[in-house]
Amino acid sequence: MKKQLIGAVVATAMFAAPLAATAATAATWMAYTFGPSENLANVQGMKRVMEDIEKNTGGEVKFRLRLAGSLPIQATDITQAVGNGTVRFADDGFYLGNVRIAGILRLPMLLRSQEDFDKAYAIMKPYVERDFGKQGVVVLGHFSFPHQVIFSARKLESLADIKGQKLRVSSPEQAAFVQRAGGIPVTLGGAEVPSALSAGTIDGALTASAGGGKIWGDMLKYNLRLPVNYFDGFYLVNKKAFEALSPEMQAKMRESVARQAPGTTAQIAKEEGEVTDALRQKGMVIVPSTPAMEQAATDLVSGYWEDWAREQGPEAVQALAEVRKALGR
Repeated sequence: MKKQLIGAVVATAMFAAPLAATAATAATWMAYTFGPSENLANVQGMKRVMEDIEKNTGGEVKFRLRLAGSLPIQATDITQAVGNGTVRFADDGFYLGNVRIAGILRLPMLLRSQEDFDKAYAIMKPYVERDFGKQGVVVLGHFSFPHQVIFSARKLESLADIKGQKLRVSSPEQAAFVQRAGGIPVTLGGAEVPSALSAGTIDGALTASAGGGKIWGDMLKYNLRLPVNYFDGFYLVNKKAFEALSPEMQAKMRESVARQAPGTTAQIAKEEGEVTDALRQKGMVIVPSTPAMEQAATDLVSGYWEDWAREQGPEAVQALAEVRKALGR
């Protein structure tokens, strides 16, 4: 079904221009974001990146941005859509089905701070960029959200309250945490969450305040600030389209993304506290995490880290060992 949907989009005149044409003339590239709302920091960051590229390339590369849900591309299919040319540029936070080894960056309760995340990403970057390359895409940049925490429309004041709750997750690694805590994980893209909350298909979601909390907060009542894991995204470009550009234009695109990507991470980090405070003022029950709660959560899932790596294969086992050594954990 996924291939049929993507194929249908490719067949439209919207995507009919050959990739090679980008080298000779100014082109408008279809771009896609996993963000379903222009209010989200990653969408605003995407716009800054595209504007910088357009300016830096003298208009040789221009974009038309489509929000999540506006094209028949599931969030988990963005890597594939960029690789096959359905879209030529995207930000992708739901890439784990295509780049499995990157799941190390999403393992629950492994990375406790931004410093931990940065250390882990430095180790994982070569693995991740190589595996994206196998999908026909080039990684131009990277950004990250703060810790994913737990929001719910039902009472959620402790780890025990997760039991029986249907919680939206964004990765198999988050799902493993929810299952071990007695909850029911439901994998959904961001565009699907509001209707699922309204219908009672889910009770809540794992997300950041600066992410889902910002756009779904009015539908939720509790926020348990347990730092389950990080969420990150990549700026991806179709490899054929990128290589059809002159080396100068390729360098300019890389420059633009390198200049703007840190601003996306910074904006998201700034908004995290602001949005959390705003939700508290609106009446949401904000429950702080505690060392005891975090230790209990870690005890639930620490055995899963090695199990996960073994399922992925020897390279993942080696990469996880490198990360754990760097973290001293």
